[in-house]
Amino acid sequence: MTQKRNPRRSSRSNVSSSGGPASSALPVRKKATKKLPKKAGSSARPGRKAAAKPSVSSTSSPTELPSASSLLNNSQQTTDEWYKSPRTKKGYGNYVKSGKAWIIEWTSEGRLDDEISADAFDIITSETPLALRALTAFKCEHLERGFATAEGLRSAFKDYFERVCGCQGDFWKYNSHTGNWEGNPVFESGFKTYYESLKNRHNRTSTATQALPMLPADLKMIMEYLDSPEAIEYFTVTQRLYFKAFVSTAFTLWTRNDELINLQFKDIKLNLRSATGIPYHEFALIFRKTNKDPTKVQRYMVQIDLAHPEIDCYTHFDAWKKHMEGLLGRPLRGTDFVFPAIASTGQLKIGECTSRSGFESLLDDVVERSGVMKGRNERKWSLKVVKWWGGWSSNENVGTLMRYLLDELMAYEEGFSDIMMDDRVCDR
Repeated sequence: MTQKRNPRRSSRSNVSSSGGPASSALPVRKKATKKLPKKAGSSARPGRKAAAKPSVSSTSSPTELPSASSLLNNSQQTTDEWYKSPRTKKGYGNYVKSGKAWIIEWTSEGRLDDEISADAFDIITSETPLALRALTAFKCEHLERGFATAEGLRSAFKDYFERVCGCQGDFWKYNSHTGNWEGNPVFESGFKTYYESLKNRHNRTSTATQALPMLPADLKMIMEYLDSPEAIEYFTVTQRLYFKAFVSTAFTLWTRNDELINLQFKDIKLNLRSATGIPYHEFALIFRKTNKDPTKVQRYMVQIDLAHPEIDCYTHFDAWKKHMEGLLGRPLRGTDFVFPAIASTGQLKIGECTSRSGFESLLDDVVERSGVMKGRNERKWSLKVVKWWGGWSSNENVGTLMRYLLDELMAYEEGFSDIMMDDRVCDR
């Protein structure tokens, strides 16, 4: 009896030794291979290195990690250094210090009756917002200070109440369960309403003023005056050279006075030469305008400008440097201030930078005596150049710069009393 052959087995048996199927074989279906899970550490794809497993050091211990108090101290240090600028913190401190001195003086004299105690700014009670409103009214009503004073007082005491007194939240309410006032006193309805009233009065009655820039013609008249016999008799050589170097540098670099007073000689590279042989000084300015990043430095290459001696920062700076070295009897060091403080006798205070008010006092004296008048600038720059050279923020709207220019233009075109005169300037 013949045994039937399994067709599936026969198809497999008809496969030739060379791997090719026999002509009579049925189609062969390959058996699916089951993928095995990969072991940890095996490569995902051929040719690609496996990710290294993090090694745990046998020497590591939990004691090497920072403690909670250390982390909190680090966060507080960062906050103190970067949350408010040193200038803002100093201004806030002066507001609070003078406010506390005022309330102590007035309570000791009995001027605040029994409504406000001398420690109203130290112990937070219902008297605290009343004391702040009385202080603001004294400054803005009795002394007739502007809204900027009220704004400074509010900002300073708001920060003081938050950081020192622990007053958290944008509210002010009484907790009947604890018997304490909660929130920040600056949000008390009486003070808040009075503050908004001062703001409305300022917006509706004040006249906005915009200082006009000093032009080359102005500086030319000032420099000519400083070389006159009258100025030589009134000002010392140090004062005249100091002023020439300061104003020509400020004019060339477009700096505010408080941006230039801290300049040191390490921020300047003198007597350099360009690729074509033009001599120049290089100034490095950091904290310009709103910039608080110490790594953001702008460098300004200022060449000699003999055609315009009134704004020749290169020449005036050289003369001032030589004069300072002659007074000191030594070369200037990198830590020396470029513009140190000047005593009332006209002598330099080496090692102490001048203050903004100190230079402005000299500026007012020189400008008043020189009889400086308005002039025109011959050179024209694009707004893009103006924005970079002036140190404005990269995200500053061009409209801000346009307002400066339009304010000057409006001030120049404001008067039309000479409209019928033949000698009236045509572009007005």
